Amino acid sequence: MNILSKRFSLRKYFKFILFIISCFIISTFIYGCDGDTGPAGPAGADGASPTVIVPDDYEDIQEAIDDLRGDGGSVFIRAGLYMLTQGIHINKSNVSLSGEQGTILKLGDEVQQPVILIGTDAEIPIERISYIEIENIEIDGNDENQTSEIDPDKIWIRNNAIDVRMVDYLWISNVNLHDARSGALVVSWDSHYVFIDDSSFHNCFFDGIALYDSSDIQVSNFLCYENNSAGLSLDNQLENVIFDGGIIMYNNDVGIFARNSQDLSFHDLMIFSNDSHGCFLSHETPGTSTGVTRLFFDSCSFLDNDGWGLWLASTTADSPNNAVIGCLFSGNVSGAINVDPGGSLDQEGNIFQ
Repeated sequence: MNILSKRFSLRKYFKFILFIISCFIISTFIYGCDGDTGPAGPAGADGASPTVIVPDDYEDIQEAIDDLRGDGGSVFIRAGLYMLTQGIHINKSNVSLSGEQGTILKLGDEVQQPVILIGTDAEIPIERISYIEIENIEIDGNDENQTSEIDPDKIWIRNNAIDVRMVDYLWISNVNLHDARSGALVVSWDSHYVFIDDSSFHNCFFDGIALYDSSDIQVSNFLCYENNSAGLSLDNQLENVIFDGGIIMYNNDVGIFARNSQDLSFHDLMIFSNDSHGCFLSHETPGTSTGVTRLFFDSCSFLDNDGWGLWLASTTADSPNNAVIGCLFSGNVSGAINVDPGGSLDQEGNIFQ
């Protein structure tokens, strides 16, 4: 073998050795020096591993959440019915709570708390959390066996299926929320960047979805039905919200209630057979800028509601620059669109039957 061949062979040999060393370093970085190739389960005083499983690692969901390390982690819940003797509270950032297909969380009798509270439970919130995910869970508020809308120990907390307070970057996906003693989903207290999709909200004592005092929210592909109050309730300086692709039906009051809100977009919604108006837009007190501004409806159907299809009960001074474009109105008991004297609503391309 000549010198050149020897150099070439040695070069390949050293490259091979470097490759083996690199693989060892990378695997050590990913899995830890003990060579573990997956979640190690509870880690005692140092907190849980990044992913824990209920009931494999913990019997109690709240304990699993509380034991996540300071930088958060994931709790995965195996399929089954979990009767809760207290509501679940997520009050740290970077937490994911997800369920296997068939996971049901049901509030126990007379618990009188939200099924899941996300964020602070302080009367006046000052601490913000962020990056929370809730997915693939059915949540039953057990309304018929609760006697109060409020938590008796914290009377400012409403007993919603999911209650969100001062949270940024929240993803809620593929949840079925029903039979809560208050609302199904309530987002409030200056929450931002909330994404809700592929979910249903129904059979609650008050509203299906309530959004207050928050901004930058997207709700898509949803069902909101058979709630005792409104399907959607939108109020208290709500801003920058998109509703895209949804059905709002059979609610015992209006399909959509909105006031003190601006820059809301409603696209491709079917709003039908609600026991009052399809949509009712108003203000708190005349002359206080608490009406609705730049609300935009397009490609929506207002069908067979027991009042008006859409009623703007506000003057232009209180509720300017709203529009309804390319929507269908059919079979509403009181008529298609009603605008109070002194009010204005831009309309184009709508169909009235």
